[in-house]
Amino acid sequence: MRVLKGYFIQYKFIIPENTKHSSYTYQKLFRALYGYMQNVTKSNGRTYHYHRKGILSEIPYIRPGKNCVIIPPKSFAQLDTFFKTGKNPTHYWRTKGNWKAVFYMDEKDLDDSQVILAVKEQIARLFQNNYEEVPVPDIRMLSEKATLGEQLSAEKVKLAVCEAEKVVSGPWFKDIYSRDPELKKFYESYKALKA
Repeated sequence: MRVLKGYFIQYKFIIPENTKHSSYTYQKLFRALYGYMQNVTKSNGRTYHYHRKGILSEIPYIRPGKNCVIIPPKSFAQLDTFFKTGKNPTHYWRTKGNWKAVFYMDEKDLDDSQVILAVKEQIARLFQNNYEEVPVPDIRMLSEKATLGEQLSAEKVKLAVCEAEKVVSGPWFKDIYSRDPELKKFYESYKALKA
C-alpha cells in the first residue's frame, strides 16, 4: 500500500474572554472554515436547503477530531490565509475582528482508504449540495444521459464540468482515483462530458 502525505493541523481560535462559547462569533468562525447548510423558507411554504461554502468546502480533508483537520499540503495556503486575515467565502468581514487563530502543524502519512474517503466526501459536497443557490447536476448522471443520446443543457454540463475540475485537478485525486471504481467512474464521466 502506498503512503500519501497530508498536513495535520490542530487549531484554536482565541477570542476575547468576555465572549461566550455559545456566541455567534464562534459559529461564524466554524461556518467560515467548513461551510454550513442554510434553510430558507419561501413564501409558498417550501423550504430550500443551500450549502454555503467555507474555506475547506472545495478541497478534500479528513477530520480526525475536534479542532483539527488533515489537508493536502498544497491546500495549506488557503487555510493559513484564513487564520491570518479571516478572508473566507461564507462571511464578509470588513475587518478580521477581535479574534486570532493559533495552530500546530505536522506532516502525516495517509493510506489510500483515508484519502479515497476524503475525495468522495469532497465530491458529495460539490455535487449533492447547492452553492450560491444554483444546483450542480451530478456529472455521472449527465454522462449516462449523454451516452443514451439525450439532449443536455449546455449550461448544466458546463456547471458540472467546472465543479468536477476542482476535484480532478486538485490535490490527492490523481494519486488515488485509479484505486477506486467510483472515482474512476467519476473521472471517466468528467472526461466524456468535457469532450
